[in-house]
Amino acid sequence: MTVIKRMGAWVVTMYWPGGTGGSVGPREVHVVPADDADPQEVARGISSTVLRRINTAPSQGFAAMRSLEEAADMDSHQLGERLAALPAGLTDERLAVLSALYVHFVDAGERAPAQRLAVAFDLNPATVKGHLRAARQRGFLTKVEGKAGGRLTDKSNAILRGMKHGAGTEEV
Repeated sequence: MTVIKRMGAWVVTMYWPGGTGGSVGPREVHVVPADDADPQEVARGISSTVLRRINTAPSQGFAAMRSLEEAADMDSHQLGERLAALPAGLTDERLAVLSALYVHFVDAGERAPAQRLAVAFDLNPATVKGHLRAARQRGFLTKVEGKAGGRLTDKSNAILRGMKHGAGTEEV
């Protein structure tokens, strides 16, 4: 199982042994500079503050990551890497990924799917809710009045299929 989180200028990747069911800590932890990290922050190195903030308790991330494995037919590693690498803005790709994860959490019976996304990816819950609102407004996620829910639209599915098959990764 793999969990990827963005922590300031750093991307933290944690690997758990298969079959542990979340009962042990990660076997490996990798901390690398994010592609878009501030060069001055990277030059100062990994601080003890960054290391202390790494939550290695598997219980929070494992339920979320099990749900991610089925989202958009992409495994958790692919989606987690993609989400960690995406800019924080309201890009079509980011909205499609967040929408797919949100729908999967809703379908899995999660009572607070936006909160689950926030916890799983170390995001601000208000930001997640704002992005989901934007996803609905821009046609990536259908609306459901008064409760959590919605479905992915053809627009979302097209972007996710493109991600799965590597569309947009060729050099020009």
